Amino acid sequence: MNVFDFLTQLLPPYFKFWHLPLVFLVGLIGEGYGTVVGSGGILIQFVLAALGMPLQSVVATDIAGTMGANAGVLVASPKSIWANKKLLLVLAISFFIGGVIGTIFLIKIPVKLLKYIVIAGLILILLRMIFKKVTNIQASKHLEIKIQQYPLLLAIMSALGIYGNVSGVGVGTFQKIAFVSILRISFIDSLGIGNIIMIPATIFSFIVTAISGLIAWPYLIILWFGTFIGGKNVTKYVRKIPDKYLRIILVIVAFSYLIYLLLSLFYER
Repeated sequence: MNVFDFLTQLLPPYFKFWHLPLVFLVGLIGEGYGTVVGSGGILIQFVLAALGMPLQSVVATDIAGTMGANAGVLVASPKSIWANKKLLLVLAISFFIGGVIGTIFLIKIPVKLLKYIVIAGLILILLRMIFKKVTNIQASKHLEIKIQQYPLLLAIMSALGIYGNVSGVGVGTFQKIAFVSILRISFIDSLGIGNIIMIPATIFSFIVTAISGLIAWPYLIILWFGTFIGGKNVTKYVRKIPDKYLRIILVIVAFSYLIYLLLSLFYER
């Protein structure tokens, strides 16, 4: 047996070489608009699932793929996002605790239950995108967390950590809702801060799901390249992108993925 045959045997049964450029393009586009409005995982998970990947591997690979986007956004973000270390620490710790719980759920819960969780998240995203209201936001550099904000903030960040590492769909969008409604930080700051606080939970999920055999490695490696380029470049030019067009795309993709999951549940009966 030559090396090529050996490596081929390590590939998942659904793997096709033409999948790779498609996954790169999906990672590029998904994290491109995902950097702005969140929920880039909707497009990525939809395509990975359509290529025949099992749902748990879809979610695990998508979550691990966000590390590329995290790196891209942080490279292109201003250094001022690191200024409020107290804020970053509080958000990161609570998000990480939730992320540990979410990763355990991802490995242990039945695929059918995972589908219901993703469906619920998609419905919430669609409702949020349709009824979104514009609110005033502020810079985070000198933001002070009030005592009365801690319980709600810790609870929400922990819940987002759980949801993010169970589903991954829409966690960026839900983060923006929390940042705007509770902390009222600026949109530009929310990009960098959101990616910073996700790093520990994402790394934990990546390590655990890789050990558990859920990572689709050929897809993940290509996905990292696509998400890094998408996150980095969009962060640089985010002010030039019309938000209304990105929201329309997001609604269409979210609705498509929702129909896909509902149909898959219907045919399982």
